[in-house]
Order: sequence, then C-alpha cells, then structure tokens
Amino acid sequence: MLIGLSRAAWPRAVKGGALGVLLSVSATATAAPWAETGDLRARHHLEALSALGCFDGLTTTWPVNWSAVAEGLRGASDTCRTSEHAAYLRAALDRAKTETRTATVTLGGANEEPLFRHFGAQPAGQVDSSAAVSFTGRRYAARIQAGYTDTDDREDASELRADGSFVAGRFGNWQLGAGAIDRWWGPGHHSSLALSNNARPVPGLWFGRQTHYAPRSPWLNWIGPWDFQAFIGQLEQDRAVSDAKLVGGRLTFRPASFLQIGLTRLFQWGGEGRPDGLDSFGDALIGKDNGQSTGFTEENDPSNQVGGFDFRAGFPVFGVPTGFYGQMMGEDEAGAFPARKSWLLGTDWTTQLLESDQQWFVEYSNTLADDFLGNAMPNITYNHSRYQSGYRHKGRSMASTFDGDAETLTIGAFNFFPDGRNLSASVSYLDLNKDGQN
Repeated sequence: MLIGLSRAAWPRAVKGGALGVLLSVSATATAAPWAETGDLRARHHLEALSALGCFDGLTTTWPVNWSAVAEGLRGASDTCRTSEHAAYLRAALDRAKTETRTATVTLGGANEEPLFRHFGAQPAGQVDSSAAVSFTGRRYAARIQAGYTDTDDREDASELRADGSFVAGRFGNWQLGAGAIDRWWGPGHHSSLALSNNARPVPGLWFGRQTHYAPRSPWLNWIGPWDFQAFIGQLEQDRAVSDAKLVGGRLTFRPASFLQIGLTRLFQWGGEGRPDGLDSFGDALIGKDNGQSTGFTEENDPSNQVGGFDFRAGFPVFGVPTGFYGQMMGEDEAGAFPARKSWLLGTDWTTQLLESDQQWFVEYSNTLADDFLGNAMPNITYNHSRYQSGYRHKGRSMASTFDGDAETLTIGAFNFFPDGRNLSASVSYLDLNKDGQN
C-alpha cells in the first residue's frame, strides 16, 4: 500500500515518504498558448463545467489550447458564466492574452526521488529547479527553459535539462511546433495507459488542431467538437535500439453533450539496425507490423505499436458534477482491433467544502495483458522482442506510472484553496510485477 501527499505553492516541505514541494517565483504567469499538462486547477474547473453542461469542449488531451477553452465556453448560459469555475477560466484566459512576455523561476524538491508520478506537477528529483523566458504572440509562441535536477537514477543521470522548451506557430486552425513538452493522453487522474508525464518529455515535432470546432458538414457534425494531435519524437541513444523514433496520433471527439471519446495510436520506429525508410514507415502507419502474420520476419518488423480507445462521461448526480471514465490499450493487433489489452477505469466528483473546491477520484488499472478480461499474458505490456527497452524513455514508462504487469486501486483527492494553493492526497493498493518476473 502506498500513501502519497503533495502540495504546491506551499512555504516548506514536510518530512515523510514521497513528499514534495514546488515553489514558483515570477513577475507573471508562464506565457504559453495552452493550459499546461499537470495544471490540476484548470483541469478541475474544465471537467466540472463539462459535467454541468457548461463547457462544450474536450478535456482528455493535454495540453489544452486556450483558444479551445474560449470556444468551449462560448455558448455557456448566464448561470454557467457566473459560476466560480467559469470565473477562474476567464481570468486565466485574460492572463494568457495580456501576459505575453514572462520570466519564471521554479524551485522544487523532495525528501527522495518520486517513484510514481501522476497528472499534477511534481519534483523530478530531490532537487528540481528551472528558469524560463517565454513569449506568446498572435501567431507564434516560444519558451526557452533550462533546468537542474539532482537524481539518483542511473538511466537518467543528466542534471542539466531543456525540458519544457518549445517554439510553436499557428497556421489557420492548425498548430505546428517543436520542442520537449509534457503530454497526457487519456481521462485518468493517477495514470494513463497511452501517454503521460511519468517519463521526461520526448523532444520532437508536432502538429494538431488549434481550436476544437465541430464539423460544418451535415454528414459529420454529429461528432461534435473534435481534435487531432500528432507528433514524431527522438528517443535517447542509450537504449537497446539507439535513436529509435516515437510516433503518436490521437483523435478525440464529443458526439453527445455528456460524452467524450478518444482514439490513440503510438509506435516506436526506426533506430540503429532497424528499417527506417518510407516503406517501413508506411507499413507502421497502417499497422502492417504484426510479425509473420503480415509477412515480416522479426528482423524487418517495422515497429512496436500500442493503440486503443478511452471515454469520459460527465453529468450531474444529485447536483454534483460527476464523471465516469475508462481506457483500454492493446499491445498488438488482431482483426483490425487492439489485442493483449490493459484497462483503466475510474470515477470522480466535485464538492465545495470549507470555502475550497475538492475533486475526488477512485481509479483502477490493470496493465497485465488480458488479465482483466481473459487469460493473463505476463511480460507483454510495454515490452517488445526487438525494441527491448520497451515503451520507456530515460528508464521510465511513457504511459502508466506503474509500468506493465501491475494491478492498482487508488483513492485520491485534490483540494483547491481560494488563495491559489493546492493540496493533493492519495492512498493506493499496488500489486506490482504480478507474475514475479522482471
């Protein structure tokens, strides 16, 4: 069993296991054209408004562009507009518009390097500090960030880092960018089976929709607001297949006012000694890479893929904004659908107690392939026969914070104080490495 506690914007750390503190000093907030991955308060307000029918947008792909937030709030009723949730987001939008040049210093630390990481911002080591300068214009944005992290992780011993740096531009309703930014793909609070901020961000190029407009075509407008994000990133040299690439794509849409659906595919491709031509990339893109079943030997199998879907349903229950969510990811393909599946299921709800907002959640995940529904297949999830470093970057899983072959149940809560401080706490039951092997 694991008990975790963390707080942000707090003047001092507290002794105990897995405790951390983050302090931020800046003249203004960090300029960025999006709400950052790990912004617990923005996510809380967006999901509460969405469950109340006051936000017609998408909340399961992070970061979330501020233009998409503005569009999602556009049709809100007067009652919705006067809510505390909407007031916070309007203030955040105003800051994003006016505070276009910023300088930020962030200081963080923990009594030990965190073993598990969740959606919220946490120190990456016993010492974790960074300085950044940012610019946000009408069509372009950039951030230069330099950080120092003190960690005992032998697979990620670099102390100076440029994580968080980026340059991005808007072209029509599409955004193009380059850099190393955190992403979170999925509805979970404590983990994601697809892509999370558990590992350091993978540097690369990306493109995606800027604002989540619904299609105008009468044949397609049933899907509601939709988003598509894609990237190609460069993994590190020090792995079983040096310099492999990570390619990802995610489509999300909202076919009903209460329902969001996400479809995700990611694959590792290329690298030293592996096929890396356009033909192999095309085979990987269409999913033609399942070994001998598609005519490939193990030596020329073009990629290591994961793919799946997720959903989030939100609506009031006895007047309380409530969400139910789930995610499935498969390691291989069978009959055009993911196979060797992992699962995540959860629920969350919002309260207002003692002049503060709270978001509570209960979340279950099982990354032992086919263990939840079927016959367990150990040593499959996030592993591969050729890409033997697996679905990991700098030694940490890029998806589930608990990695493969793990069954977990977490009860957690976030408390948002009126003065801007956040307090998060969770209790987890963890059955890690269920098969008893490495």
